[in-house]
Formats: sequence, structure tokens, C-alpha cells
Amino acid sequence: MMDSRSRYITSPEDAEHFAAARMREMGFPDARVTRRGADGGIDVVARRAVAQVKWMHSKVGRPDLQRLYGARGTEHSIAMLFFAELISPSPYTPHAVEYANEHEIGLFAYTTDGTLFPQNRHARDFAAGIDRVRAARAAKQARLKAAHTLVWAALLICSICGLLVSALVDMSAIRLWIVFTVLSLLGLALARIYRPMVD
Repeated sequence: MMDSRSRYITSPEDAEHFAAARMREMGFPDARVTRRGADGGIDVVARRAVAQVKWMHSKVGRPDLQRLYGARGTEHSIAMLFFAELISPSPYTPHAVEYANEHEIGLFAYTTDGTLFPQNRHARDFAAGIDRVRAARAAKQARLKAAHTLVWAALLICSICGLLVSALVDMSAIRLWIVFTVLSLLGLALARIYRPMVD
């Protein structure tokens, strides 16, 4: 939940200016309301984001989100946000939520007193500051990849060392030779499974 610190929303224009102000807080500093009648399905625009705003609207369905997706155009790096008044437990239909999750559209619900409620994961990311969230996720993926590479290297080195030792073991110590060989082959198999993938 985000407190907007805004006056009451009593008109479509209020709702649009409310959405633009919230987007500026989320990291889109140039967010502004579009000119009436010239938005082509977009009510708020920024260099890196577009949004549509519904006021006193029945449940938002998949077609509403499809119009926003189409209005964005082919520049897929531009974020999409949708704001709908909270006039029921959820202002979005299940199909709309599914479509939004598939196309990374942030769904928000707002009340007339200016309180904002993220309705899906993408909206929560925007509310937290999308750039910071994405940077944190990228750092986490980098740490996991480094750990993965370390495990793979350790398995490979240990397996090669095991094979070298088994080659030097006196064949009379057959049990020791079998143990080293089996463990080494197992290590090689695991190293193959855990080998780092090339991006």
C-alpha cells in the first residue's frame, strides 16, 4: 500500500494527475498527463513509461490492457502501468491479471482518498522503485552464477585429481582403485550437469 499524500480524487482528471504524481515517485520523473483526446489509449506518458487510468470504471478486462499494450508501440523497453479505481475487492478480471503478468504490466488500484494498492508483482516492483529492484535481482543472479561456476570448477578439479590418483594406485589395491574411479566418474558427471551455461 502506498500513501499518496494527495487530495481526494473526484474526477478523471484528478485520477490522471494522481497517477502521474505516483509514477514520478516510482522513478519516472518526467511523467505527465497527456492532452485530452490525443492519448491514443495512453493517459500518462514518460520517457520510459506509459500508463492508462480508469476512474469509476467497471472491472478492467483483458481488452483494456491489450489497448495499452498496442498503444505503447514497438519500443518494448517502455514500462506499462495501469491504474483503476478500487470499487470492488479487485478492479481487474482474472484474465486481465493473467495478461498483465504475461506482458509485465503493473496493475494498481487506488481509492478516492489517494491510497495506492499494487495488484501484481510488477506493480510492487514499480512501487519499490523498478531500477533498484532490477539492479538487486541482477546482482543476485550474478552471485548465483559465480557460485555455480565455483561448484563446477571444484567438481571438475577433484574429478581429474581422482582419476590421476586412481591411475597411480597399485592394481593390487583393487578396492581403493574402484572407489577413486567411481567417485571421479561421478564428479565428472556432476560437473557436466552443473557446467556454466554460455549467455
